Amino acid sequence: MSGEPRGEGRLDAGAAMVREARIENIFRYAHVFPRCVAMLSSGAIDVKPLITRTFEFDDSVRAFEIAASAPKGDVKMQIAMPQ
Repeated sequence: MSGEPRGEGRLDAGAAMVREARIENIFRYAHVFPRCVAMLSSGAIDVKPLITRTFEFDDSVRAFEIAASAPKGDVKMQIAMPQ
């Protein structure tokens, strides 16, 4: 689980135990960003298949509007920064 849940949550501990589920709480993804950048840089993970749309920087507002509407089929959208 990550983030800060709002309100009370319910967990069926018995079902989790039977399935041998591992539950781990993570707060704010501490120390994860540098490791992720290193994995992306080294080619250990390829996120290109997840990028379903690319917008030019000048279309940033439109990109956020479309992302906020959560279109079906879109996984991740990216904004290309000017070189």
